[in-house]
Amino acid sequence: MATYNNPPYKRAGRTSLHRQTVAMRPHLRRGGVRPRMGLLKFKKVDEPLSDTERGMLDHELAIAEEIQANLLPKRIPQLTGYELGAYYKPSRDVGGDYYDFIEIDSDRLGLLVADVSGKGIPGSMVMTEARALIRSEATRTDSPAETFIRVNRILHNDIKRGMFVTAFYAILDTKKDTLCLTSAGHNPMVLWRKASNTCHLVNPSGLALGIDKGPIFERSIKEQKLQMYKCDRFVIYTDGVTEAMNEKDEPLGQNRFYMKVKEFAEKGSNEFISLMVKVVEEHQGKAEQHDDITIVTCRAKPQGGEE
Repeated sequence: MATYNNPPYKRAGRTSLHRQTVAMRPHLRRGGVRPRMGLLKFKKVDEPLSDTERGMLDHELAIAEEIQANLLPKRIPQLTGYELGAYYKPSRDVGGDYYDFIEIDSDRLGLLVADVSGKGIPGSMVMTEARALIRSEATRTDSPAETFIRVNRILHNDIKRGMFVTAFYAILDTKKDTLCLTSAGHNPMVLWRKASNTCHLVNPSGLALGIDKGPIFERSIKEQKLQMYKCDRFVIYTDGVTEAMNEKDEPLGQNRFYMKVKEFAEKGSNEFISLMVKVVEEHQGKAEQHDDITIVTCRAKPQGGEE
């Protein structure tokens, strides 16, 4: 589930993407997404569901899970001088995490990680629209912050009050070795520098998408540009990672997560992902996973592209 993290205010064609967005809007009114079966809305918290209701709810969750699975990238892009890795594991309740790779041009790739505050079909529908809007706007501007500003103007009118989307969006320029990024109330990005063997938290300010219709959001959103050097690594993730609970209801925690990023930073990206997932799973033990887990990482290869 999305946690709002903003201290200050606590080559698909464009035409097809536009059609997809417009087609969704009748289902995303100001009153919220309205699936056929709003079972839990009419049940008391402690009132058990009947077998029929449980079956209907399970069917809704299966639909939501299928929607999410179909929206995730089918492959991880191969980049000159860089190595990507990604991992996504949905929770039983089907949360609203997703990640995306957006090919802007031959030298630039957009990396996106987002978390919708709702679950089930409502969360999946909001996620679907957010993804379509971001993909469409990302190809029309070089600015990650401007992309979010344009997306927010539309998304705010389409989702019910109280729902929001946290998101972190970075554009990697493989020719200039730069990373231009922005955050809409999302977890800070972790940047590991090879030269100093240190982790840095990159956390440009910004409201979550959908909370404000425009003026406050547009003043809040900031953009940051970083230089990438050989062997540096950055990690973008959702709070399902750091808030993963064990059987004693203890979270993994941000500090331990950062320590493990530093420990495994020099590994290849596939091995890095495997090791980080193992850390989360060993911490959870037999405890149930209550939130989606998403990790996206990128490593600048050593000189000459050697591992």
